Parts: sequence; structure tokens; C-alpha cells
Amino acid sequence: MKPFSTVTMIMLSACGILLSTGCSSVTITDPLSENPEPIDQDKLEGTWVMDDEVFHVKFGSNGVAQIAGVEWESNQFHIVHAEVIVTKGDKHNFLSVRVQEDGEWMDDYYFLSYMFAENGDLVAWVPNVNVFENLIKEKELQGVINEGKYSTNVSITNSPLKLLKLINDPENLKLFEYIEPTIIRKISEK
Repeated sequence: MKPFSTVTMIMLSACGILLSTGCSSVTITDPLSENPEPIDQDKLEGTWVMDDEVFHVKFGSNGVAQIAGVEWESNQFHIVHAEVIVTKGDKHNFLSVRVQEDGEWMDDYYFLSYMFAENGDLVAWVPNVNVFENLIKEKELQGVINEGKYSTNVSITNSPLKLLKLINDPENLKLFEYIEPTIIRKISEK
């Protein structure tokens, strides 16, 4: 996997995907929902800010949200792009996020749990890498673990339905980093 640009990293961080300690991650081979629906479209569409970086969210007619940000590179602006598929859960909803950089889509999706605060801020939680790593080692989930010098990347290869059933279970609070939410502020509507 090639290194991410600054705006791509901000967009992923804004979606709660990259952990503050290293770049460990949990990915899935398919989005959590096969039939995208514009769940929370009215709340998600608009302009958002995190760490002084701005990005825009808009839903396409196919129910898939598009995220765009701009970065300055090689004396010109470049658009950085991601797609988001929203999946309704029992307690929280979930986002499956895939990034495009230099015209190439990532093969895998990142996923996270989210909800909205009363003031409209997006509160998002990334998967707990250690817990998912152990689930694969214990053969409760299928997947691949890639351990680097400073990070661990876990790729889950189970069907999205099996994973969704697991992460929807209220007994499985340890699956997400609920102690360290990512908070993203909405600065304008649509």
C-alpha cells in the first residue's frame, strides 16, 4: 500500500480511521452493506472541519457518499477523494470508507462506528486493532494480520453480514476504541 497524502490522512482521520498511535488499522474486503442507502444523508452532507482541514460530503444518486478535500502539491491543487457507504446498525451506524488517490481506488475499506452529538458533531470510533487481531488468531474471524515495525494492519475477509452481526452485538463494546472518539465539526449544510 502506498503512503497517503496529507489530505488523505486528514480525511481518514476525520472519519476516525487512523489511530493516533501509529497507523495500525482494521480493513474489510467488502463494505458492510451491499445495498447502499443514504442513511443520515441530511446530517452527513455538508462541509466538515477537523484539525484545520476542510472536506466536503455529498451523496450520489446510488446512495454512496463522496468525500472530497484539496491539497497543495507540486505547485498546484489536487483533489483527494473517498467514498463512504453508510450501514444502519442496532445501536450505532457504521461507515465503510474507501480512498482514491492518483486515480486508483484502494482494494479494501476501512470501517468505523459513529453517532451524532446533540450539537451535530460527528463522533466516530475506530476498530480496536488488538481485539480484531485476537479474533483472527482465535479463528473467530477470517483474515490476514500484517505486523510491521510500528504498526499492525488487520484485514478481515469474512462476509460483511458475519462482521456486522458481531459489531452490532451490544456485548461487544471492546471491538471499538470508545475511550478515544474522533470528533468532527460540521461548518455548513449541504
